[in-house]
Amino acid sequence: MRARSSILHLDLDAFFAAVEQRDKPSLRGKPVVVGGTGGRGVVSTASYEARVFGVRSAMSTREARARCPHAAYLSGRFEAYRSTSAAVMGLLRSCSPLVEPLSLDEAFVDLEQAGLPDLEVATVTAFAEDLRTRVREVTGGLTASVGVASSKFLAKIASDLDKPDGLVVVAPGTEREPAAPDARQGDPRGRPGDGRAAAPGRHLHGRGASSG
Repeated sequence: MRARSSILHLDLDAFFAAVEQRDKPSLRGKPVVVGGTGGRGVVSTASYEARVFGVRSAMSTREARARCPHAAYLSGRFEAYRSTSAAVMGLLRSCSPLVEPLSLDEAFVDLEQAGLPDLEVATVTAFAEDLRTRVREVTGGLTASVGVASSKFLAKIASDLDKPDGLVVVAPGTEREPAAPDARQGDPRGRPGDGRAAAPGRHLHGRGASSG
């Protein structure tokens, strides 16, 4: 674990489904499920509109159809996903030479190599906010959730706390502090996208991270 919050984890929200909604305006705001469409198919990604009905990644398509029969079920367009991912990874590499992609839709970025004036919480928060804006620009409107912390483990979990389109910065030394009770009355996690520093406490130790 580092002395400063200098590891950033970026996760594109519901990536495959978001690309489909971006490219097909008729799908925007509607449930979209990408994956195997046959009887033995498995869900790769579900849009947040589909998740309301309990559809999740790795669920069988049969079960997804039972839960959300009115969703658009798509087999996927991997060239579109790869080209969008390449634009995002290129953006990340323009920020820091040390980028570790984990998949098409997520990566770690080492902020110690990003040329920032310092690694104070306010500085990395401003950088992360700007990065999320630039992701929307290079992808044509896709959102990303970002976590910044002193280790990869914490950064990945932090990026999952306020999805979609959220930002959580875990200030060094606060990783084990108790969580405050209410998001509007000082919850250290903050609200989605508000960019405030976090001291997630039991939230970090009590939930895992998932992609999408």
